[in-house]
Amino acid sequence: MGNFTIPLSLLARCDNRESLKKIRKKFFERIGILVLIALAAGCVTPASLPPVENPAAAWQARQAVLNPINAWKIQGRLSIRTAAEGGQASLLWVRDGVQQRLDLTGPLGRGHLRLTQNNEGAELRDADKKTWRADNAEQLLYRTTGWWVPLDGLNYWVLGLPMPYTPAMQELDDQGRLKTLVQAGWEIQFLEYAQYGSLDLPQKFFVKRKVDATEERIDPAKSVEVRLVIEHWTLN
Repeated sequence: MGNFTIPLSLLARCDNRESLKKIRKKFFERIGILVLIALAAGCVTPASLPPVENPAAAWQARQAVLNPINAWKIQGRLSIRTAAEGGQASLLWVRDGVQQRLDLTGPLGRGHLRLTQNNEGAELRDADKKTWRADNAEQLLYRTTGWWVPLDGLNYWVLGLPMPYTPAMQELDDQGRLKTLVQAGWEIQFLEYAQYGSLDLPQKFFVKRKVDATEERIDPAKSVEVRLVIEHWTLN
């Protein structure tokens, strides 16, 4: 066989290719490390707020600010679980004083339910345009769907307040906000708060009503847990 010679220019190109491969490998290794660092930073749990010096005084101040509020628009998710059934739905809740409208959309809302209340009473309308009426929205919802939802209490609990003129046992957190509340046969756990403008308002809470075994056997719907996650507040 004759001599076979590799041109120097080709050797140079091969060296360059090997160098490029090494550079690319190091580049992507470094990018991967940076991505992992960024992801780890994103998973860090935000530090909790430092406790206030006097939670009781902070609670009194909170009530003074929140008590006058009776108009809002809330968007979130609602789930209801009883001894017999359970489900969830998206929630749109618009309130202006005594006038209220709650829209439930999804499996729990059976497609869509609209519950309204004003000085003249309450009305419930389903996706098929069927309509029911009663004096009280809470009783109307229970009568037509079997869901025992404490709507009268939620008008206050959604703000992180107890119902007025109703006996209650309560526990405050170290920020002077409601942590737990037992009132009118319901136990409310305030799990998360979020800042909306200058107000610190509930973002996630559970409302639970426990009944004895006899009452639950007679009416399973009265042993109920309501979970509310608020995704957006608009205060008027």
